[in-house]
Amino acid sequence: MIRVPSVFGEEHAIVAIVEREIMRLGLEACSAGFDPLVLSCLDDAQPPFSPIPGRRNLIARIRGSGTGRSLILNCHLDTVPPGDPSTWDRDAFSGAIVDGYIHGRGAYDDKAGAVICLGVLKRLSSEPLAGDVIAQFVLEDEITGNGSLLCLEKHPHADAAIIIDGTRGDRGINEHAGNLKMQLNVSGKPASVSVSHMGRNAAEILAHTMLVLKQSVSELNSSIEPPWTQFPSPNQLSTIALNCEETTLTVPSAASAKLYATFTPPHTVSSFLDLISAKSREAARQAGADCAPEINVDFAAEAVRSKSSAIECVISRAAGRDIAFGPSTGTSDMRHFIRCGIPCVLFGPGRGYNPHRANEHFELRSLKEMTELLTDVALCWCK
Repeated sequence: MIRVPSVFGEEHAIVAIVEREIMRLGLEACSAGFDPLVLSCLDDAQPPFSPIPGRRNLIARIRGSGTGRSLILNCHLDTVPPGDPSTWDRDAFSGAIVDGYIHGRGAYDDKAGAVICLGVLKRLSSEPLAGDVIAQFVLEDEITGNGSLLCLEKHPHADAAIIIDGTRGDRGINEHAGNLKMQLNVSGKPASVSVSHMGRNAAEILAHTMLVLKQSVSELNSSIEPPWTQFPSPNQLSTIALNCEETTLTVPSAASAKLYATFTPPHTVSSFLDLISAKSREAARQAGADCAPEINVDFAAEAVRSKSSAIECVISRAAGRDIAFGPSTGTSDMRHFIRCGIPCVLFGPGRGYNPHRANEHFELRSLKEMTELLTDVALCWCK
């Protein structure tokens, strides 16, 4: 699976591999395709809505007798791009196994989770279960979260869900900060650089505005409350892209930045955007702008908390130790499960390192450990 690249829009081959494994296990399965028209009608869907044909999520099911609790196991098949090849010690898609670790893009995030999910299905396929076990192999976790959303639109019910992603098996996640990805557009006034005072330099206005915004968001950390106090700066603003086209010997009249922010309760998407809007207007005015910056939101997710104590207790019991569950400053597809009223946690896939960075790798002994543990969890929950 690591040797098959599966970045956004190029996931067909990895889906075929997983589908073949599901069929080999003799399990009931169906697809949830990415239809732009369907997505455009769903309130929680996030753009972009890819028009590439044949992209789909997979749903496998082991049916119980209908007398017990049901469980969803969720994992994702897509990965972020590998980045600069020169930063990797070996090929990003090598799948090389060295000293008990498997290396490559997606080794930890989240192809290990997908393999664990298949392993649990294999072990459960001959077990008598009272409740259903449903496995979702989704796309776009790394982009929009629309894969899990589509799976839940197709099969909305379960009594609990575990997303096998994001933790090393020693803790779990039951809460997320709010997240926003946005573009900030600033306008200036062109002038010759020899008389720059006659213009309004959009690049300099943007630079000043972003520094003010970063400081304003950072100041929110002075009044955070538990459980967010365990993080040094859960409210944060990161600049992830800058753009300002050069015009020969001319003060630039337009500049833009892509920003990613996390924020903690009691802020909501709406109140946090109000803060960003007010601070950016003030900063741009101070820097000499004639008009307020334009803010376009690319991705928005509210802060969420799962009422998941029951499944957390089962995980700790199966592990034979107390697994601590708490918040994360990231985001995940948990929000879709909570919207459907399904208690959900992130747990697994185990000991992995460097997700989204060069030299991503996964400790192979975690495969057996996490497969056995999550099999025990499913048996306890559904049997």
